[in-house]
Amino acid sequence: MISPETWYEHQKNYQRYGFDMKPQPERKMRTQRKRKIKKITLPVGNGRKLAFSTVLAVGIAMIMLIIITAYSAGVRYDINSMIKQNQELMGEIENLQVKLYSASNIDYIEGKATAELGMKYPSAKTSVYITNDDIPAPGFADVIKEEAYN
Repeated sequence: MISPETWYEHQKNYQRYGFDMKPQPERKMRTQRKRKIKKITLPVGNGRKLAFSTVLAVGIAMIMLIIITAYSAGVRYDINSMIKQNQELMGEIENLQVKLYSASNIDYIEGKATAELGMKYPSAKTSVYITNDDIPAPGFADVIKEEAYN
């Protein structure tokens, strides 16, 4: 047993933290009631046939929905793979266009001609003309060359 002073001191501490030290009256225990279970009974004959056909129709509809979803997923997969192939082909086309542009560039052609084939620009002394009227004015090759590069 503890002294009353200590008891009141403990009670103040309990009240400060939200505990109530007063004895509570005993509560009566409730008895649980049994719930009534309602059974749905269908009349024999047309009611059961109607319920069965409804469940069957809903089941078939759900199966069809699953089949349609699977089919659409397959189609979407095919579309995505075709889009990927298309992107790869577009990249390849761009690479080929860059190669075509670089191969048809006049600087590239001139470099190939001079480096690999050993070609040189003709001078006025090494040119042969069929008639005297075909002889160009002096500096004509330089004029053509300037126009081609500008």
